[in-house]
Amino acid sequence: MTMVSGAGGRATVVLWAVLTALCVGAVGVALLLGLTQVAPWGTAERVAVSECETRHAGRNAYVQCDGLLADGTRVSLRHAGRPGESVDAVQAPWGSYVVPRRGLAAWSAALAAPAALLLAAAACTVALRRAVRRTRNRPMALRW
Repeated sequence: MTMVSGAGGRATVVLWAVLTALCVGAVGVALLLGLTQVAPWGTAERVAVSECETRHAGRNAYVQCDGLLADGTRVSLRHAGRPGESVDAVQAPWGSYVVPRRGLAAWSAALAAPAALLLAAAACTVALRRAVRRTRNRPMALRW
């Protein structure tokens, strides 16, 4: 005769814990990516766009431009522009240059994904707490 509290309860707790951790990590990544687009760190540098080409990534297409900084350094950035124009660009934490977006719509779009993921993380945390309580309060079953 063995006393078992139920392996299904423990597996549920582990599942909700993993989902919660993944959601919290995704919030951090989405916040970093969103804020980099609207409020990048560092000072803006003037980039003179020299050439642009349209690249395809699956179903999506984007414009990749090459340009020169004031000191002559060649940089590459995503910008729907034309050769010959100058734009302000900031170096992102991962090294590439981005053209910051301005306005309320850009801020709303940048914060929408992290907010949705934060709500998902909160829901997973609530489900995790319920699963832990359910497992803790479950009576031990007797097996022969």
